[in-house]
Amino acid sequence: MNSLTYSVTPDGAAAEFPSVASLTRLGVLAATIAHEVNQPLTGIINNASTCLRMLAADPPNVAGALETAQRTIRDGNRATNVIKGLRSLFSMKDATTELVDLNDAAREALDFLSADLESYRIFVRLELAESLPPVSADRTQLQQVILNLIRNAADAMSSVNDRPRQLTIKTERTQRGSVCLSVQDVGVGIDVQRTERLFAPFYTTKVAGMGVGLSLSRAIVESHHGRLWAASNDGPGTTFSFSIPCKADNIAANQGICITGAAAKDV
Repeated sequence: MNSLTYSVTPDGAAAEFPSVASLTRLGVLAATIAHEVNQPLTGIINNASTCLRMLAADPPNVAGALETAQRTIRDGNRATNVIKGLRSLFSMKDATTELVDLNDAAREALDFLSADLESYRIFVRLELAESLPPVSADRTQLQQVILNLIRNAADAMSSVNDRPRQLTIKTERTQRGSVCLSVQDVGVGIDVQRTERLFAPFYTTKVAGMGVGLSLSRAIVESHHGRLWAASNDGPGTTFSFSIPCKADNIAANQGICITGAAAKDV
């Protein structure tokens, strides 16, 4: 179906206008790019500022400046890879897949967010399964999902002062041939009746939120033939989990982005 609508101009010529669906898709893409690229860009700015301070010191901290410059390059490459991944996801092109260890992906995400987690005074607990089989996936896209879940968990605990701010990351292999990663917080929790709304585009409970992180994360997981869901903890907080088939021959194939609120169940 053509995504354009037509109107007649004063001179009689037909003019093309994007349909509502097309504009909505464009809006989701623009908001998603802004949301996902913001983090590495912030890292680049912070690293550059730190590098300048180190070089301006007396004597200059050259070793520290070099290390900070390397982190700046890392963040710049990440921003580039994020944009490439989003273009692939939205344009229905096949993703660039490789064998990814979710344990390694989780550690890399934590390293990327270490400064933010420290500023939030968050204690991280890792429960990573040994000998976890790899998944065939786009590494950058899966890291986007993990980063979004960790950032959301940190935000959910930002106002918690009556208990330790503990974030737990757990990986395991399920009985159905998948690997599962969970991010658990002890934050303010969620309304069980509105769990699925969390995954709808532009729905957010944050004052300054854009409402695209979870919808994008679900789209990425589903494009890898997996599932993403949320559940309330027995105690305070929420657990977000996703599972992806671990069979090496199950190559992640993009069938086009479909950001919806479809129900997802634990596997």
